Amino acid sequence: MKRKLVIVMTAAITGCLLIAQGSNFAKYASEVVAAPAPSPTSGPISGPAASSSPFGEISSLPEGMETAAENEFLALYVNAETTEIAVRDKRSQAIWYSNPQNREADPVATGYNKTKLNVQVEISYFDGAGNALKYDNYTHSVQNGQYAIEKAKDGLDIVYTLGEVKSGIEAIPKYISADRFQAVILDKIERSADKREVEKRFKYDEENLRYERRDSSFKGIGLSKVTAIFNQIGYDEEQRAVDKAAYGEASSGSASVRIPLHYRLDGEHLLVSVAAGEIEYPANIKIQTLSLLPFFGASGREDEGYTFVPDGSGSLIHFNNGKTYDAPFRTALYGSDASISRLIKIQKEEAARLPVFGMKYEDRAFVAIIEKGDAAAAVEADVSGRLNDYNTVLPSFTLTNLEEVTLTNGWRSSTVKKFQAEPFDGEMTVRYGFLGTGEASYSGMAAHYRHYLIEQMGLARLPDDGKVPFYVELIGGIPKRKFFLGIPYNAYEPLTTFNQAESILSQMLDRGIGGIKLRYTGWFNGGLSHNLPNSIAVDKKLGGSKGLNELKAYADANGIGLFPDAAFLETAPQADGFNKSSEASRFITGRLAEIYSYRASTFSQEDEREPGYVVSPKSLPRITAGFMDDYGKLQLSGLSLRDLGSELNSDFNRSEVINREEAKEIVKQQLKQMSGSVKELLVEGGNAYSVPYARHIVNAPISSSSFNLTDESVPFFQMVYHGYVYTAGSAWNMADDQDSSYNFLKALETGSSLHYTWFFADSSAIKMTEFDHLYSADYRGWIDEAAQRYGELNNVLRDVQSQAIIDHRALADGVYQTTFENGKVIIVNYNDAVAEVGGITVKAKDYWVGGESQR
Repeated sequence: MKRKLVIVMTAAITGCLLIAQGSNFAKYASEVVAAPAPSPTSGPISGPAASSSPFGEISSLPEGMETAAENEFLALYVNAETTEIAVRDKRSQAIWYSNPQNREADPVATGYNKTKLNVQVEISYFDGAGNALKYDNYTHSVQNGQYAIEKAKDGLDIVYTLGEVKSGIEAIPKYISADRFQAVILDKIERSADKREVEKRFKYDEENLRYERRDSSFKGIGLSKVTAIFNQIGYDEEQRAVDKAAYGEASSGSASVRIPLHYRLDGEHLLVSVAAGEIEYPANIKIQTLSLLPFFGASGREDEGYTFVPDGSGSLIHFNNGKTYDAPFRTALYGSDASISRLIKIQKEEAARLPVFGMKYEDRAFVAIIEKGDAAAAVEADVSGRLNDYNTVLPSFTLTNLEEVTLTNGWRSSTVKKFQAEPFDGEMTVRYGFLGTGEASYSGMAAHYRHYLIEQMGLARLPDDGKVPFYVELIGGIPKRKFFLGIPYNAYEPLTTFNQAESILSQMLDRGIGGIKLRYTGWFNGGLSHNLPNSIAVDKKLGGSKGLNELKAYADANGIGLFPDAAFLETAPQADGFNKSSEASRFITGRLAEIYSYRASTFSQEDEREPGYVVSPKSLPRITAGFMDDYGKLQLSGLSLRDLGSELNSDFNRSEVINREEAKEIVKQQLKQMSGSVKELLVEGGNAYSVPYARHIVNAPISSSSFNLTDESVPFFQMVYHGYVYTAGSAWNMADDQDSSYNFLKALETGSSLHYTWFFADSSAIKMTEFDHLYSADYRGWIDEAAQRYGELNNVLRDVQSQAIIDHRALADGVYQTTFENGKVIIVNYNDAVAEVGGITVKAKDYWVGGESQR
């Protein structure tokens, strides 16, 4: 992280960099453009026809803008007065603006909220006194002329200096020690004439061994000369702070932050990026979050359409829905970080698995992919009428996390903020794609993102084997507290031995269930809450290694996929082989990152129970290497990963901070190595970074969190992956709603597979254990219904397993249509009444199948 503060000189000082305000951008292809006086312009509209000129005629340019870059798909424009940008999609001739075009006429926004409509980048930070403050590039940079625009290959760079830039005599120290005057100033000046110029403007104080500024000599040309010399030798704000502190000079309290913002055209996409490591700021401030292009594509009251946000399977927020009394939308990507302490967990929400958001107008749309920094990112959205007259969606990035610590002394207490020791310093990049009339929908956004994954991540189509998978989790063993003569002891309770698992599989086959994918949990190292998986000891009470080999042989002989399961990111209480002092992650406060369950009644932690721990990402390579060494000896072709695809945690140990983005890269490396060692990986959840290595996803999101601001859920997740990765939602018999008809219709709508969690033992075996939530997992109560549902689902979906979902839409309230690549159409009706749509009758809680593939 750069902390040295480099001052970008204002237009008045750096006249040598100025270009005439009316000049064409092509004239300064490699020059820096200084800042003229600001004036607002533009938001997204359909633009005029493009000129045949390589840079466009003046009449074809957005008002007040000049061409910055151009390729066969897009043209990028910039307003040198306001630094706002616009992008023309040459295929549709639509122009997308970084800021609303008619913002000056906004009847809702006032004061700062109106000024904020001009912003392209904003930071929230805490100053040295702990005050929460905000800086934005317009109020604190553009309006002061403290920015520079530089043409770059395929785009441009804009460097903003936010806050007060020291100029005039304030840039020269009032007092400086003799040693520092020599070492920091004179020794760095190369020209003798410049040394004399500086020396004659300070007088030496022999008594205090310091130099004092001669204020009377710093006038006119003398001030300009010395200021230029000081800038040349790198005497900056940080150096001035040292000298001020040494002699008790009061600080102005204003921080100066330098942010380089990069725009690039990359084929059909616009890349917008900020490298956190390039941000320069004083060491006494903590930048908490950074928001990029908060008003890109913002729609107004007259527009019709929706905003897409990656809440669970996906959510739509209709433009101007009037929900101004509900909280704005915000969700962090990839769920919560278990290394950030949460004493209360009130809201149960679906994790955002995909780093994608977008906005759809009547005849055009954009889709944005958070390409870098996604593990530190969140997606935010709001509707018109709250702070301004626009519907917005944007990415924000957390650079520095914090926790609050309460200090007590007798009856007095105070709360202080504790910040992570090292901030995030990686790149933050958002890739914007633009969709024309035929693609302008969430279906088009999903297709665009899927194509991106195919091209960039190597996402490959599934084979056409004609069977819908049936995912069944069988639970091997669990730890259980038992008593002998009233004395408690820890015991092992087998729920499904290997022989019993074979019996269940045999019964499934007898009932016509095919495509079975057996996920076997709790099979090694002490059961479901197993010990540290740095080695493997198959649980003897289940049948040991011999029993596992026999189950493997049975599965292979009957075409059953076997996926023994392991968890790597969390450990159970008192897990053998785990050294919590060196291998557990730390909270920001320095405490061990403990994991508790939460009470449903009070939402608070069940802290009377012994906690588990978050495994530090730095320990992960050693643990997975030991596991895979032993796993290879078992000669198993499948592996289930309980948490590597669904959780992502930092380690805030002050001696070696591992931020969430770094943790993501560590996890990806383990997934890559594992996928090279076994034929197929199965993951839970399906965080985007894990999917390129997996063939199967269970517990995939099939609905959204239903936040108040959102209007409807959509199966965006399945639309991206169907035909390329097998997916299934949560276990049908473990869901809050165990209505199999609802789950069946949802599977048809999303193209998902069946999923059940079972065990062989009597349900009484889990009484008085921490696993009593598994009360409905006795397979005997479900296997017949599962067989009937599988047969029906397989008949409908078996010919589309390798087909993408190319369209999804709501036909009426509770009635949805899904169209597959081969032309098959499925309409589902969740209502209690018959639905009539487009001349088709769909019975209550039933479905209709048609389309080209049925002819």
